[in-house]
Amino acid sequence: MVLIRRCGRIIGHGYWQRTCFALNNGISQPNRQRTESKVIRSPFSDVEIPSCLLDEGVWGNLERWPDKDALVCGLTNRKFTYHQARLSSERFAASLKKRGTTSGQVLAILLPNIPEFAVTALGAIEAGLVVTTINPVYTPFEIAHQFRNSGASGVVTIPELLPKVIDAQKLMANEPKKKPIFVVSINLGGSKPDGTWDFNEMLDPSIDTSILKRSGSNEDMVFLPYSSGTTGLSKGVCLSHKNIMANIAQVDHPEITHLFETTENYQDVLPAILPFFHIYGLTMIMLRGLVKGCKLVSLPKLESDIFLNILKTYKATVLYAVPPVVLLLGQHKNVTQEHFESLRIICNGAGPVKEADAEKVLARSHNKNLRFCQAFGMTEASPAVFVSRNADMNDHLTVGPPIPNTLARIVDTTDSTKEFGPGEIGEIQVKGPQVMIGYHNNPQATADILSPDKWLSTGDIGYYNEKNEFYIVDRIKELIKVQGYQVPPAELEGLLRTHPNVVDAAVIGVPNDRTGEAPLAFVVLADGSSATVSEEDVEKFVAERVAPFKRITAGVRFVNTLPKSAAGKILRRILKDEYLKNVK
Repeated sequence: MVLIRRCGRIIGHGYWQRTCFALNNGISQPNRQRTESKVIRSPFSDVEIPSCLLDEGVWGNLERWPDKDALVCGLTNRKFTYHQARLSSERFAASLKKRGTTSGQVLAILLPNIPEFAVTALGAIEAGLVVTTINPVYTPFEIAHQFRNSGASGVVTIPELLPKVIDAQKLMANEPKKKPIFVVSINLGGSKPDGTWDFNEMLDPSIDTSILKRSGSNEDMVFLPYSSGTTGLSKGVCLSHKNIMANIAQVDHPEITHLFETTENYQDVLPAILPFFHIYGLTMIMLRGLVKGCKLVSLPKLESDIFLNILKTYKATVLYAVPPVVLLLGQHKNVTQEHFESLRIICNGAGPVKEADAEKVLARSHNKNLRFCQAFGMTEASPAVFVSRNADMNDHLTVGPPIPNTLARIVDTTDSTKEFGPGEIGEIQVKGPQVMIGYHNNPQATADILSPDKWLSTGDIGYYNEKNEFYIVDRIKELIKVQGYQVPPAELEGLLRTHPNVVDAAVIGVPNDRTGEAPLAFVVLADGSSATVSEEDVEKFVAERVAPFKRITAGVRFVNTLPKSAAGKILRRILKDEYLKNVK
């Protein structure tokens, strides 16, 4: 058994636990005849789940590496040592409490990947707040949705993003029961914008931190990231302290862990190029990296030359990647074997890559000790579910077996009581301590994905082999994956239908060599509009209202009708099959 130091206590359930819609664990599924369960248990020994609160777990080993670099900006080399990061987050927490925040309130973080992201997140958590993370490329409309849905009381941002925050608040100005949102501005070398709290002032050494009095349970919600769905706007995913701490402990099992613990003479270096607002970057890089005493080198925006320079200059040892990064390493003209010299693992997630692409990267590296692996997770599982074994150096396609303390099964897509065996393809379902509490204020969506006995339906099609290693085949969900981001077609369809000349619309994802997939729109125009509306007009209409990765980049096709079911649901699969047939 892997022992994780227990560092906390369990008190009563908090307010946020009650407002997230979890399902009753005591309710059993209907009885069914089954001669043999095909549930796959993790082949790894269970790990002990820490009982502490998340910030306590992150700083639990601080005394072992206080002077090691914790957070470094890959652009400016601005940095925090572990000791400095701990003091700063504690002062930020005390400042939040002093200014009137209360436990259970939601603080939004609208930041690129900068060292201060971790300080603000961990400080907010220490103050008893819930953190909701927002994509910096979101439009004011999208930011307003997340402010509104999460019930955010405040937001931490930078001056460059402040205009979006102001515009988002204007969109919400006339809404009933709307409360003002306080703004904390991280001013890197500039003056404090009017009407904001100065982040630097909140870190002043004179701040009295004795005001901090901890309470709460590790069952309480700590993060509220948003996950895209196929039915409209994104949903808040309620993740508890226990969910996140469990997932960190699970992936630290010696047979699958990628990180070495920091010592006086050694420290892993992680390029923090995956966004911290996304659960992959948040848990697997930022939080887990800090727990292990790693050096995190952040990059506010992925720029190929700067990223490559980080690999070489900072001597990166472990790289967490997404498919576009893997393609860059395999194709970019400036990539040399020097960029791989210190790397021992490249782990791909957020979408599968082809075996040939993985082998191309390994061939360019000229590093026989470099391992390429894939993993699988989702926001609703904190995120890790499957991770391939460290001993498996050659199979680049499997996402591995279930991680410790995790169960998995393949079920019929139309009847989840029917379980499948090795080699049989169906929907992947998982169960474990990392699975979310539920969707925020959305009991129906929770019930749709989480069974009464806590089986999480992933919406992904796959199978497992005789060694209980899982493979991802396709998605039931029709989410479009663009550069690792999830784009819900229903959101774009709803937006397209607000165009004055559009009657109906459908959006599908089509293959794209650069981004993985790209949105393609099928549009039904109003009578008499065909002569006045062009494809470019429709693309521009969408581009002005959504983040860049959601734009209609695969084109617009004008059609007379859309295929629909008897219930009126758009049959996107028919459109996609027709598209793929014509491409072939």
